Amino acid sequence: MLDIVYATLAIVACAELGAIALILRAVRWRRVNRVREPSGPAPFFTALRPSERSPADVPPLVVALCEFARFEAIRRNVGYSTANAIIAQAAARIRRLIPDVEIGRTHRASIEFAFAADSPGGATRLLNAVIAAFDQTVYVEGCDFRLVPRIGFAITGAALNHDELIERVETALQNRAGAHLRIIDATDALGEEASARLGLLRDLHYAIENDALELHYQPKLRCRTGVIDAAEALLRWTHPSLGPVRPDEFIAIAEETGLIGRLTRWTLARAVEDQRRLSEAGHALTIYVNISGLLLPDPDFATEALRLVEGAAGRIGFEITETAVIERPEQAIGNLHAFAAAGIKLAIDDYGSGLSSLAYLKQLPAHELKIDKLFISGLTSSHRDPLLVRSSIDLAHALEMEVTAEGVDNPMALSLLRVMGCDLIQGFLVARPLALEALLTFLDASDYAERIAGQTIPRFDAATSAR
Repeated sequence: MLDIVYATLAIVACAELGAIALILRAVRWRRVNRVREPSGPAPFFTALRPSERSPADVPPLVVALCEFARFEAIRRNVGYSTANAIIAQAAARIRRLIPDVEIGRTHRASIEFAFAADSPGGATRLLNAVIAAFDQTVYVEGCDFRLVPRIGFAITGAALNHDELIERVETALQNRAGAHLRIIDATDALGEEASARLGLLRDLHYAIENDALELHYQPKLRCRTGVIDAAEALLRWTHPSLGPVRPDEFIAIAEETGLIGRLTRWTLARAVEDQRRLSEAGHALTIYVNISGLLLPDPDFATEALRLVEGAAGRIGFEITETAVIERPEQAIGNLHAFAAAGIKLAIDDYGSGLSSLAYLKQLPAHELKIDKLFISGLTSSHRDPLLVRSSIDLAHALEMEVTAEGVDNPMALSLLRVMGCDLIQGFLVARPLALEALLTFLDASDYAERIAGQTIPRFDAATSAR
């Protein structure tokens, strides 16, 4: 009876904590983003919408950001309403100077705008005219205000994402803040970055086709028995000329360009093969593969994934993030149920780091909940993190899920997690991510059971071992 009471209290506590977290996140988002809220036209310039013009009809486009130096001092002295009126007058002045200009968002001290230009020289002439126009003061509410503009711009012939363009132009302005230039051309920087990303995408295609990627595995340790019976598969790519490429970098490119499906299918096929080798060596580990939220609602991917893991489904698991089912939830949850029915274990990754939803949590046929390392890192130094971790463990157990704590790096954290009833840990305390051969060596170590039975588990350095 007490177990039911504790479980109920844990669920209520987690619900309240989740609500508080949502409120705090919303307040924090407002503080950070309030200057980015649209106060004029729609946030995407119509000139940049590819659906409205064919590529042959699109002239070179200029995307610009006009910032006014020391405008925050003006705002403090005249107040919010008058300062906004000054920015509105400045935007009207730009509109009068440039034919067919589109004014985007107006911020606390800057204005976004875009226009078509017949040539780079023509664009520069118009922007110089804008700079010169502010030699005249802006008259608002009976007062003259002197504005000192700086303009960053980029010329593009393709329809690109508005926010990314503005962000890069803004970065160019910041990077050249000490140059005392009134006009900053960010076009070359954009071209270089686009070229680099295109090259990386092309090389990633080649790497997938030629098995130039590899998987490393981070073991998961059972807290009470000291047995390792699972591992997370982590993609690694060593570029022939660039060296190791960060996973978050090339995975983001794959997601943005539609390559994530092929990349994930390669990962699944390799994980199944490596799991078979582990089993043949006497280590029947369950291998968990991360699945992008973009793929979860896709019925074709679900069919292909089930085919790839057929025969090994009992030893293959999928890790998904807690927010992955927000897009097209019915399709995503339906596919997750199909995976679970096939014997694929499902783990909810990074729990607590996003906008946790108990409504989705109860619908997911998950076998495991992974608590984000953000909470584990403060386990021994914070008063709140232990409460959050304990309540999450109790909630997961009430929902008949096991719990893995991520990012466990010290024996004291392991001791606390054992007391709290955590089922598994993952982190540098057990081992860093290891290539398959290094993982086999680690698991084959003669003193393996003794070393992991106690609280103090030495780190395993793959560089010092070879199979």
